[in-house]
Amino acid sequence: MKILGFNCYGHDSAASLIIDNKVVFAVEEERLNRKKHYGGVPVESIKACLKYGGIKFSDLDHITFFWKPSISYSKVPVYLLKFWDKVPTLMREQKDFSVEENLGMLNYLGQMRKLPKTLKEIFPGEKAKFKFHLLEHHMCHAASAYYPTPYDEAAIFTIDGAGEWTTSLQAYGRGNKIHKISSVDTPYSLGAFYQAVSRHLGFKLIEGPGKLMGLASYGRRDTKTYHEMKKLFQFTDTGGFKFDMDFFSYHYTRKSGVSKRFTDEFGPSKTEGKNWTDHELEIASAAQQIVEDVILHMVRHLKKITRMDNLCIAGGVGLNSVTNGLIAKENLFKNIFVQPAAGDSGTAMGSALLYNHHYLDQKREFVMETAFLGPGFEDDAYEAALKKYDLPYVKTQKNYATFAAKKLNEGKILGWFQGKMEFGPRALGNRSIIGSPLVQDMKEVLNARVKFREGFRPFAAIVLEEECGKYFDCDFPNPYMLFVYNVLPEYLGKLPAITHVDKSVRIQTVNKTENPQMRELLEAFKKESGYSVLVNTSFNIRGEPIVCTPEEAVDSFSRADMDYLVMGNYVVAKKGDAGSLAGL
Repeated sequence: MKILGFNCYGHDSAASLIIDNKVVFAVEEERLNRKKHYGGVPVESIKACLKYGGIKFSDLDHITFFWKPSISYSKVPVYLLKFWDKVPTLMREQKDFSVEENLGMLNYLGQMRKLPKTLKEIFPGEKAKFKFHLLEHHMCHAASAYYPTPYDEAAIFTIDGAGEWTTSLQAYGRGNKIHKISSVDTPYSLGAFYQAVSRHLGFKLIEGPGKLMGLASYGRRDTKTYHEMKKLFQFTDTGGFKFDMDFFSYHYTRKSGVSKRFTDEFGPSKTEGKNWTDHELEIASAAQQIVEDVILHMVRHLKKITRMDNLCIAGGVGLNSVTNGLIAKENLFKNIFVQPAAGDSGTAMGSALLYNHHYLDQKREFVMETAFLGPGFEDDAYEAALKKYDLPYVKTQKNYATFAAKKLNEGKILGWFQGKMEFGPRALGNRSIIGSPLVQDMKEVLNARVKFREGFRPFAAIVLEEECGKYFDCDFPNPYMLFVYNVLPEYLGKLPAITHVDKSVRIQTVNKTENPQMRELLEAFKKESGYSVLVNTSFNIRGEPIVCTPEEAVDSFSRADMDYLVMGNYVVAKKGDAGSLAGL
C-alpha cells in the first residue's frame, strides 16, 4: 500500500509518503523551492517522495489531503448571517489573493476539489489509479500526533488558527480509531488571537507568533494589562473558551488582526516590529499568559474526561514551547508527544496516517523515533559543493567531533550538516548552527553576524538527555525542542548564550540512539569544557528557509560569520584558513 499525503493553499505546504504502513519520507516544500512558508501545491515535495520511495506517480494507491471543503461550505451561510455587517469587507477581500495578506482558505475551496486533475497535469502520461481523499483538518492534526506514538491509547489535543471551521479539538485515540470529544469553532481561535496580537506589535503574518513568544519574556507578568486582556476571555464547562470578538478583526478582514476597540483599550498598532515601549512588552507578555491559561484549562479538562496517561499534541499553537513546558511540569500525563511538525506541514503526514489507520484499519507499525525524514546526501554531493565554492576542507573518519568540540570551546561558531533533514520547523542537529553556551556574547554574535535577525530572539539548548535535569528545572525528555524549561539557579550566569531574559531556555534532549553524530559532539564538548550542553539554532540566514542541500549549506556558510562547517565527515574552513585544519 502506497499513500501520499500533502497540504497546500495556505502556508507551509509539504508532502509525506507511507509505504506498507510506515512513513518513509516527509519534507516541506519551502526547503526544496527555497520560498519560505510556501503555500502552493508542493510539486517538488511530491516528486521527492516518489524519488525516495523508488516509485512512480502511477504506483500510488491513495492520495490524501488535509482539508474537507464540504465542511467549510456548510458553515458559510451561518457565518455570514452572524457577521452580516462585515459581509462587504469579506466580499471585497475575496478578490485579494496575495499570500502576504490573504490566507483565507475560503478562496481556495474550488481549487481543492480540482486537485486530482491538477496532480494528473503535473504528472502527464502516467496512468494514475489513485483514489483521492479530502480529510478533516483537525483530524489530520490529531492523526499526526497520535499514530506515530507507541501508545495504545492517548488523549489528543489540537489547536491552531482554524481548519475548515474548527480551531481546537479535544479527542482520544484508542487502537486504530480517533474519537472526538469536543471542539472550539470559528471565530474563537487562540491561534488567530495570538497572531492578531503579534501583528498589533508589528510582526508579519505566519512568522509573528514565534517571535512574539520570545518577545513576551521581556514584558512584566501579571500586570494590569494582562488582567484587562484576560477579561475578554471566558472558559466553558466543556473545556473550551470564548472571547469578546468586538476587540478583534481577523474574522472579517486580512488587513489587521485587532479592531479599533482593541487599539482604544491597549494602544495603537505598530507598523514595524521593533522599539517597543514597556507597555507594548506587557501586551506581548499578556498574550502569552492568556495562551498558557487557556491551554492549561483545556488539557486539565481533557485529563479529567479521558483519565489517560498519554497526551498527544499538534496544531500550530502546539509549537508554543513555553506552554508545553508548563504542561509537562503539571505532571498530569506520564508521557507527552508533541508532533515536531505540529503546524500545517505535519498534516501532510497526518492525512496519510489518518486514512491508513482510521479508515483502512491498517496495522500501526510506524513509531516516530526521529524527525529525520527528509532528504539526505552522499559524499559526492558534499565534494561538488565544496569544489564549487573553492573552500579548504579535510575529510576525516573519526576526528571531526573532537576537532569541533575544541573549536566550540574556543568560542568558534560551526555550521553542522549531517544525514537526513528534519521534518518540521525546528533544526534538531542535522541542519544546525552550533555554538558554546559559555561565551558571554554568543547570543549577540549569532543574532547580528550569523543569523542577521532581531537581537531579542533567544537560542535553544541541546543537551544529553540523561543530564537535562543537571542544568534545568525539568528533565522530561524533549527530543524535538518543543518544551521550555528554566535554568537552575546554580547555572545562572554560567550558560549566558542560552539563558533568556526570564531565565528560561528552549530545550532539545539527545538520547543514545536518535542522533549519533550530535551525541558524539556533545560528549566531546563535555570532555573539553565540563558541560554537556550547546547552543543549537537553525542553519539558515534571516528570511531564508533552513538549508536542505550541501550546496545551500556551503553557500550560507560562505556568507555568514561562521568559522567552520562540519558536513558529514568533511571539516571545512573559510578561504585562507586551511592551516587551521592541520592535524585532522
